[in-house]
Amino acid sequence: MMVFIVIASLLILLALGTPVAFSLGISALLGIVYVGGFSASFAVSDIIWGTVSEFVLVAIPLFVLMSEIINSSGVGKDLFRSVDKWFGWLPGGLAISAIVAGAIFGAVSGTAVGVAAVIGSVAIPEMMKRNYSNEMSSGTVAASSGLGMIIPPSLPLIMYGVVTETSIADLFSGALMPGIVIVLMMCTYVAFVSVKECKKPGFMRADSTADERKSLSFGKSLALAGPVIFLIIVVIGSIYNGIATPTEAAAIGVFGALVISVMKGSLSVKTLSEALVKSTKTNCMLLAILAFAMVFSYALSNAQVPQQVAELVISAELNKWTFFIIVMVMLFFLGMLLDAISLVIIAVPIIFPAMLAYGFDPIWLGVVIMVNMCFAVITPPVGLCLYVVRDSVAGLTLSQVIRGTFPFIVLYAVAIVVLSVFPSLTAFY
Repeated sequence: MMVFIVIASLLILLALGTPVAFSLGISALLGIVYVGGFSASFAVSDIIWGTVSEFVLVAIPLFVLMSEIINSSGVGKDLFRSVDKWFGWLPGGLAISAIVAGAIFGAVSGTAVGVAAVIGSVAIPEMMKRNYSNEMSSGTVAASSGLGMIIPPSLPLIMYGVVTETSIADLFSGALMPGIVIVLMMCTYVAFVSVKECKKPGFMRADSTADERKSLSFGKSLALAGPVIFLIIVVIGSIYNGIATPTEAAAIGVFGALVISVMKGSLSVKTLSEALVKSTKTNCMLLAILAFAMVFSYALSNAQVPQQVAELVISAELNKWTFFIIVMVMLFFLGMLLDAISLVIIAVPIIFPAMLAYGFDPIWLGVVIMVNMCFAVITPPVGLCLYVVRDSVAGLTLSQVIRGTFPFIVLYAVAIVVLSVFPSLTAFY
């Protein structure tokens, strides 16, 4: 009965449009009071304090602040121009440049929506000017915007580490190679499709018409993109080599972002204050969701829900991969209704014990779940990147963006299969 009260109240509150954090908190509180009476609710304050006071969580506000400073510096346009200089000569060079720029910018932006907005406003008009289809132009940007959830430092991956008590440094190291593999898969697909498109009348090869690329020297392109790429290498490299913890690396990232902004001449009292205000709002939202999600997990744990799920699955004697497919499909459909961070915090505590019981490695599982979370940003009705990309350029329709992302949804699914067949891709830690 308690489980029904908690789940039903959560679904009702979400359907009414209540913010996710408060939906989790209210439904969990109802369950706690139902089981232990009003006095049991005193545990809520201890759970919230114990959650938000963890040292590792300091990495979240620092990474968010780093992303806001980078966003305000206007580095997105320069990054795309530089990457286009390096890859634009390939078949489908502009689309490949959008994918690579999206992956790089996602590593410092931290939010898929931010990548879609910045890269989309620059790349999509250029691709449409070169006679790329509306579907290819919009779908490429929307799909690649989710790569920041896989390539470290990823906020959803940090959330997964906190919820499951898994080493965040190991998660970052394990996610790096799969992220690169997915970028290569996307680029290969775009190149293959572009070779076919080039045979159609009226299609203009990107490398024959990009005058701006010819006017941009290789040295200048390195000067434009080099600082951001160097910052990513320093942040991830310091974690990978054990020089700094994720929290310390995040502090280094903030300092590096400030240096980049000063070098570009974009740092002012106004831009810095805006970055601080935006990052504060984002952090309050993220930490509120995390704190109340831990209360929600406590309520479910009181009812032995995770343990019962694990026992039920094991007693059903399902093949481990059958159960894995069921979980992946469940996460896919839930991702159509919830954003990635909320989904990780709500679903992972329930499925994690059962996945461990089947012998799945927590690092590998975290990376695979992040790949699955990429569906959440590009599937309707809640896929925010679909709407951001649609609004980035006049004339795009939502149906065109959705059709454009479909091949990449297939690629993400293939990536999950590849990681299942070659789990050693996540073992570089």
